[in-house]
Amino acid sequence: MTKKQEELGAALTLAAQRTATDAVMMHQAMADRLGLHVTDLRCLNMLRLDGPATAGELAQRTGLTTGAITRMIDRLLKAGFVRRENDARDRRRVIITAVAERIDEIAPHYEVLASEFGKISAGYTVEQLEWLLEVFNRLHETSVRVTGLLRERA
Repeated sequence: MTKKQEELGAALTLAAQRTATDAVMMHQAMADRLGLHVTDLRCLNMLRLDGPATAGELAQRTGLTTGAITRMIDRLLKAGFVRRENDARDRRRVIITAVAERIDEIAPHYEVLASEFGKISAGYTVEQLEWLLEVFNRLHETSVRVTGLLRERA
């Protein structure tokens, strides 16, 4: 690795740390606006992106205790963002599903972010956007892997 690559690697690490912190602060502000806990908002997003899950699956994905997950689900149920459904294949299993209409109510709060992201994206070529998408996907895979490693060591 060249000295320039090392310098750029260090700068990218700092930029990633800053971006992660910015994201946490933005999502906290969004959660505050919606009257939710930030963890509730992020778990709701997991349900939106990954589909319905059991409380145990959510606990595993998030690293939260089953007690914390139960309290989160209760808050989201009370706010009408999720519903509990019995699993058609195994009536003992309870599936947590995001309520699409309530998710749609959250979308307008993210319009400013989407608009700003669109402005940034417009300045890149298709090839550059494809590369950025690959980077984001690889960063996601890395985050999932590192989170797992951190939990194993706990």
